[in-house]
Amino acid sequence: MEWKIGIDRTRDVPVYRQIIERVTRVVQSRELKPGDRLPTERELAEEIGVARGTIAKAYEELERDGIVDVIRGSGTYIAGTAGRSAAGRKERAMELIESMIGGLLELNFSLSEIRSYVLVKLLEKEEQLKEFNLAGIDCNPEAMAIYENQLLYVSRSWMHKFLLPDLKKHPNPESLLAGFDLILTTSTHYREVLGLIPGLKAKVFQAAVAPSPDTIASLATLGSTSRIAVLTISPRFGEIILRKLHELQLTPNVVKHALVSDKPDLLEFLADVDGVIIPPGVSLEQLPNHRSALPRFKERSGWFLEFTHQIERGSLIYLEERISELLTR
Repeated sequence: MEWKIGIDRTRDVPVYRQIIERVTRVVQSRELKPGDRLPTERELAEEIGVARGTIAKAYEELERDGIVDVIRGSGTYIAGTAGRSAAGRKERAMELIESMIGGLLELNFSLSEIRSYVLVKLLEKEEQLKEFNLAGIDCNPEAMAIYENQLLYVSRSWMHKFLLPDLKKHPNPESLLAGFDLILTTSTHYREVLGLIPGLKAKVFQAAVAPSPDTIASLATLGSTSRIAVLTISPRFGEIILRKLHELQLTPNVVKHALVSDKPDLLEFLADVDGVIIPPGVSLEQLPNHRSALPRFKERSGWFLEFTHQIERGSLIYLEERISELLTR
């Protein structure tokens, strides 16, 4: 349907927040109905004259609130048809819990007893997860570390990390990975991974990955005159950062790019830049002259921006369901 967002530039409210308010309002008023398609990030960014990162942040929050469904490769739709919203899953979960509690109360169990039994079953599940063998495959160590932290939160299971270049060199990748219950890789590397381990196709789970909403929002605030340096552990993660900066038309702002293993002198590296983009967890204290360089950089309002490239929320939901199915079996 034909629909205009209607941003008010005179309001002291961020554009992304106005988009969220507007979409929520027209959904409540039934101007937009379940299944109606919203403009793409690019279309809406061009329409209202803002960076795509602003639109991405708004759509991410709308998806988190269960107002829209983001269908990868298709578009963004008002929730209710394609896919299940987060709100719907939570409501269903609360219904199941309420039903379980009601059934146990009918059997004359006290609330204290119910709480104890539920806790016992949760502890049993956590013990099962400790024995769950999860492998992760990607092309760079930075992304692997980020995915591991996400999965530890979702599944309580540790991920055994395998770099794709190393896997290619192994004489028998299938035998190496055969003992794992689930093998995670990204949509980008899915076909390449299947080519290495065709016999384990049923165990391979492909996840959609993208920069986090916070990362996109932070990048979108960078001025056109900012002088940016990029510091990464691997060249591949540097390419991911530069690709996103290119989408935001910030590539000309990058004046330096170094690897941590090169051990750049921080006094020189930070001398003529406004800020540095780094992966999460990178320790600058291991670099030469950090004691004098970092205080000076901070004094002149230099900034560090952590670039988090993570598994998208929809993929995490499906991954959690897949793990639950395997544990049930």
